[in-house]
Amino acid sequence: AKCPPVHTVGSHQTGVTIRRIRSERYATGIFLGLDRAWVGTGESDAVPRDVISHPGGVAVLPLVDGEVILVRQFRVAIDAWVLEIPAGKLDPDDHDPEAAARRELREEIGAIDAELFDLGSTYVSPGYTSERIHLFAAEGILFGERTPHGLEEESAEIVRVPWEEALNMLDRGQIADAKTQIALALWARRSST
Repeated sequence: AKCPPVHTVGSHQTGVTIRRIRSERYATGIFLGLDRAWVGTGESDAVPRDVISHPGGVAVLPLVDGEVILVRQFRVAIDAWVLEIPAGKLDPDDHDPEAAARRELREEIGAIDAELFDLGSTYVSPGYTSERIHLFAAEGILFGERTPHGLEEESAEIVRVPWEEALNMLDRGQIADAKTQIALALWARRSST
């Protein structure tokens, strides 16, 4: 089988200008929008695509005394309990992802202060949603009372895992949450340099 041509990351060599031609909102949830978008080079070749509009979110990898603090909480979309780092959506008035990250740390694990390190951001699945998660790591955490927000956070279990075991769990497929996988991998890479 012949391999497709290789393009340099960031290059756009096809010469085709694909764009969103138009969109229609056909459902609105608590914080999500469901749009029908038409994409193509022009109106005559536009094809429909479903798009979930999402305000974005934050996720934080808390590191304390050689351990990672994870949260085991119920996730309704997969009807299962998931082991993940503290995370949450951006509210409409959240213009600073770092402030939102601090809020989520306080709510989920009771962190009242921490030194945050920006790990960048990731699009969850850009083929159908606009959701972008801003990733951070946190060290030097000072703890107070948890202030859980919502049923899932109130029933969540806090799990402390040694750093090396967290990486082993990642290798064994025991951590299935993408934002947690990415944050662990990014911090491991940063720590190794």
